[in-house]
Amino acid sequence: MTPTAKVVSLLKQNSDKLVGISPEHVHAFMIKPSDWSKKDCIIRVSELPAGQHEYGNTVPINEKKAVQVEFYYPVDYQQDMDLIEKSVKSFLFAHKIRCYSDAGHVITPDNGNIENTLKFNYIEEDI
Repeated sequence: MTPTAKVVSLLKQNSDKLVGISPEHVHAFMIKPSDWSKKDCIIRVSELPAGQHEYGNTVPINEKKAVQVEFYYPVDYQQDMDLIEKSVKSFLFAHKIRCYSDAGHVITPDNGNIENTLKFNYIEEDI
C-alpha cells in the first residue's frame, strides 16, 4: 500500500474518532472542483520524498516513508482548526506516523481558502 493510500484509508475509516473530519472530504493527491465545500474542512494527502532504507547484512529491513496532509478551510470557517489538526496529529501518532512539520495557516492565493500543511513520516518494515 502506498503511503498516501495508507493515510487516506486510516483517516476515512476512523473519521468518527477525529474532530471535524468527514470521510467524503478526505482526498488522495487531488481535489476535484465539484468536491470543494463552502463550509467544511477538506483534506488532501500526498507523498513526499523519503525512501531511505536501513539494511541488516545487506538485506533491506525497513524504509522511511513520508506524506503531507493539507487542510483547506473556507475563509469564514467557524470551527476550531487547531483542534481538528491536533486530532489528526494524535491519531496518526497512535499509528506510528509522526508529524515533523506544521507550516501554519495561510490564505491560498488561488481560491482564498485557509490552508495548513502538516508533514509526517513513518518507518515501514520490509521484512
